[in-house]
Amino acid sequence: MIEPTTIPPSYLKVYPPDEEVFAKPVELYARHLLPLLSIDLSVINPEWSGWVHLLNTVEPEDEVVGKSTQPFHNYFLRENWIGFHLNQAGRYELLGDFRYFLLENPPETLPEHYPGEREVMEEHYVQQHTAMRRSRERFAEHGVLYTANRYSAKDAITGAELPCNLFNQLGGGVAGGNWFDGFPFDESDEENIRPLMPDGTPFHFIASVTGWDYCAQGANEILLFFEPQSRTALITFDWS
Repeated sequence: MIEPTTIPPSYLKVYPPDEEVFAKPVELYARHLLPLLSIDLSVINPEWSGWVHLLNTVEPEDEVVGKSTQPFHNYFLRENWIGFHLNQAGRYELLGDFRYFLLENPPETLPEHYPGEREVMEEHYVQQHTAMRRSRERFAEHGVLYTANRYSAKDAITGAELPCNLFNQLGGGVAGGNWFDGFPFDESDEENIRPLMPDGTPFHFIASVTGWDYCAQGANEILLFFEPQSRTALITFDWS
């Protein structure tokens, strides 16, 4: 396991460009997904190569991503879980239907959990993307990460603030938390809980970050898992 750091090392890319993270159509992916960190897989396992990407989802405004779109769930797309294929170009391809995201469904085609849910989500999307642009600009300006949810789009860093760690954990195993639900798991080691592929192959834990360090709104912890043979990446969120 690697010690957390505030200074970007060579094996991390902070706020990587959308074009380096997503397959085409990049704009569609970037509407719903926010790239936070790309990680050189060889730092986790010397036998692996390439980069894997830790993302935030613009959803949810409330509750968890995928809460309203059960008709478009599958093995890799569930409430609070989202999966991708890492293609040979190192880009993510969503393992399912984009209607997993509420706003990809035309108005009035899905039941609302509360009146005006769609309008609230649309406003949330604008706010998240606006704040994400400012967070990227702030990182480019200072070269370190300042907790994003403390600052509006117009706030500047004064010099009194301390940068935050770029990750909570990189490598090793991870114990269960509020994310530990809604997926098949290997629980044989309580300090290394691992989701399972459909054939029972376990994922490997890669990294976790604090979502609201990178975005105005985000989970207390975003966790990334990877299965190297199928090149499947799986992301979940701990909202504790």
